[in-house]
Amino acid sequence: MVTPKRPMQTPPVAPEALAGERSAVERLRQGLREAELDCRCRARADAILERIGAEDDLATRAGALTDARKMRDAIVLVTTLLDELDSLQPDEPDRSAFSEIADLFDDIGDFAAHGAAAARLCARRRPRARPGLTQ
Repeated sequence: MVTPKRPMQTPPVAPEALAGERSAVERLRQGLREAELDCRCRARADAILERIGAEDDLATRAGALTDARKMRDAIVLVTTLLDELDSLQPDEPDRSAFSEIADLFDDIGDFAAHGAAAARLCARRRPRARPGLTQ
């Protein structure tokens, strides 16, 4: 018998949500710009913020890649559960088995959509900071 469908959990990385969200580095740059600091450390601050931004981007990509792999593994597991489809007959007395199979197909679609979003996040290019962003 196929296991009943469990509610889909949202992966930790939600690429759609990140699209409009400013990073901490971007907020720091904005704050430094607004402060209109007059110091010789601007180039150093820009370099530090660029490095931190690159590290944050790498961590985000690593998390998204992990999520994509989890979605792939979930699809493999559900595909194995779909093997029960071969044992079903058109006159199956337990009609709920067909609903459970349909739920498994829905799960695959959900996992695939989340995996695709995570993979797209990995493909996204990080915007490069322009020199003097703290000016």
